[in-house]
Amino acid sequence: MNITPAMAQYYDIKNNYKDSILFFRMGDFYEMFEDDAKIAHKILGIALTTRNKNAENPILLAGIPYHAKEKYLPLLIKAWYKIAIAEQVSDPKLKWIVQREVVRVVTPSTLSLEWEWYETSEVSSIIVSLVEKDWRYGLSVIDLSEHSWKCSEFEDLTSCSWELYRLSPSEVVLQKDIENREEIHELFSRKYGLNIYYYRFSDDPYRYLTKHFGSKNLEWFGIEWKKLAQLASAQILNYISSNQQTNFNFIQNLSYEEYSTYMNLDEATIRSLDLIYNMSTWSTKQGTLLWALDMTKTPMWKRQLRSEILHPLQDIKEIQKRQKFIAAFKADSILLDKIRSELNHISDIDAILSRLSLERATPRDLLSLKKSLQAVRAVYTLIEHSDNTVLQKLLK
Repeated sequence: MNITPAMAQYYDIKNNYKDSILFFRMGDFYEMFEDDAKIAHKILGIALTTRNKNAENPILLAGIPYHAKEKYLPLLIKAWYKIAIAEQVSDPKLKWIVQREVVRVVTPSTLSLEWEWYETSEVSSIIVSLVEKDWRYGLSVIDLSEHSWKCSEFEDLTSCSWELYRLSPSEVVLQKDIENREEIHELFSRKYGLNIYYYRFSDDPYRYLTKHFGSKNLEWFGIEWKKLAQLASAQILNYISSNQQTNFNFIQNLSYEEYSTYMNLDEATIRSLDLIYNMSTWSTKQGTLLWALDMTKTPMWKRQLRSEILHPLQDIKEIQKRQKFIAAFKADSILLDKIRSELNHISDIDAILSRLSLERATPRDLLSLKKSLQAVRAVYTLIEHSDNTVLQKLLK
């Protein structure tokens, strides 16, 4: 079959991104071809046509205007597809063929990095990496919406799966070596409905992580001798860096999570108590404990509240400390109302900082960040100038 130079270029790029829908930039449009075009036609409802209609085997084609990417991208992501975005990287005015390269692969967990409106997407920004050796498991978790990076190790699959259920990630990156472990696929994909990607990390985890952190060892992060946590963390960092075609040097706060300080809630308990999901109404919000308690004003604390509900404290001293702060706020209703009023002006600072770090921030992002920081400063000043010595400890 005779094909044009542009289509030859398309097939070369597509061959490297077989598991993704390829947005192939051609002028003012992102074009999709063949199977990708069929998927786009079905999910996006856009017209399906052909390229070279008079050819013996015309190529199926579907396209969207490049400026409409923000409208269509989340629809494909919510259908659990990965999107490889191939942009024009050479001057289209030159005589020879325009060069195109994939600048990044958008996955469910990285959707919020694309544009500010995606912050409110129903798709989680949590991505987890899972590795296994000798029936022990290493787990690493990055939440791109709040710049958090944690890792842990588990003695069995059951306890590891409970934590995955609590996290409800949008992506699970599994070690390529356990691709054929049917019980893992059955648990994560069919039971929990998690989106699984298999990935092979071939570098030395210890060397890879120390290079990322610019450190001589990993003692500061609590994983100097925790080989599975190291592998899971290196795997997840390499995965998102490869997809986004950039480093994530701004994520530097890896910590090892000890779950002994939290009450261990299994799946049955979470379901039967309607903590975050109402089994009777099939609702992820209404009628749940999260729904009853959620009076948060900022996106950051909405996420934090969900995490707190699923990880109840067991340390009585920590519980009492938290209760003192709550009682202090309740005793000063005027101060509380003023603080809640300021919190209304705080946007998702973590998501904005992520886009700034990746040089994808918009003018609206900068304006929102300015207003947010002004509100944070106002909250600080309100507490600082109050007579409440208990609340003033929050500032230290």
